[in-house]
Amino acid sequence: MSRKRCIKVGLVIFALIGLAVREAGSYTPKEIYQTIGPGVVLILASDDGRAGSGGTGSIIRADGLVITNAHVVINKETNQPYRRLSLFLKPDRVTGNMDKDLTRRVEGNLLAYDAALDMALLRMENPPAGLTVVSLGDPENAAIGDPVVAIGHPETGGLWTLTTGTISAEIENFNGVKGKDIFQTETSLNRGNSGGPLLDGRGAMVGVNTMISRKAADGLTITSINFAVKSSVARRWLATQDVTVPYESPTQSPPASVPAPPPAVEKPVTPAQKSEAGAKIPPLDAKKPVTEEKPAAQILTEKRPYDLDRLIADRMKEMEDLMKEMQKKFR
Repeated sequence: MSRKRCIKVGLVIFALIGLAVREAGSYTPKEIYQTIGPGVVLILASDDGRAGSGGTGSIIRADGLVITNAHVVINKETNQPYRRLSLFLKPDRVTGNMDKDLTRRVEGNLLAYDAALDMALLRMENPPAGLTVVSLGDPENAAIGDPVVAIGHPETGGLWTLTTGTISAEIENFNGVKGKDIFQTETSLNRGNSGGPLLDGRGAMVGVNTMISRKAADGLTITSINFAVKSSVARRWLATQDVTVPYESPTQSPPASVPAPPPAVEKPVTPAQKSEAGAKIPPLDAKKPVTEEKPAAQILTEKRPYDLDRLIADRMKEMEDLMKEMQKKFR
């Protein structure tokens, strides 16, 4: 066979392999970002409007339920939930200008959390219609070496940042916490990514990004060691809060940013309570039912596109000032 013919045959085989991958339901990072990105929110939490915490969350139901890490919404000084939670929806185009990018603000309430599993469930107040939902993927279908992407808000980077990588390892009962099974990944994560989605090749969330390793016990720098709690852990914990979220079917297309059909079943969600890993908390207040729906290395740069602490202070202070003005008007 001539060299030219070999090249042609090779190109055909390469094209067929690419087509087979596409038919199997794999999407490019760009396609995943464009489709799933609007389902990822920025979370800012504070008590006094001057200091607090920031992280990422995923919309898991069209009525405004959001999953994130407990450490994003719990004040580590007081070990109590932050008093005020603000969620920001992704703009059509992220510009890097905070005044443009952070106009879609929704207040949120903490419904439940589990510090051991590092899981927290939030609900938007008056969520807008047509929310993009991030579907859960079955982690049993993910394996070491599979490509994954993360969407979040890493400090020193930009808001709604996309990073890519692979699953590096699997660890059961992480740090001795029974049932806390995780994926290790070298997909780049940093402060601000906490609580955001780790997405498989179909754009389904197979993990909730939770922790990064930056220094060893002897002080040496560690790179590319990041962790995400498996979606199976999140799914089991959500079930203890009477929130049932099915895995996305491998034959389903990724969710689109269109309004979901009205669900038929209504179920109360547990109000904000601390829970033990795997323990169910009985609902205490059914006044605000929500509807159940079917699937719908250290960086040393000095100049930083966004400073998480300053962002929290600026945006949460705006809300404090607004509340004070409203109180004056109604006196």
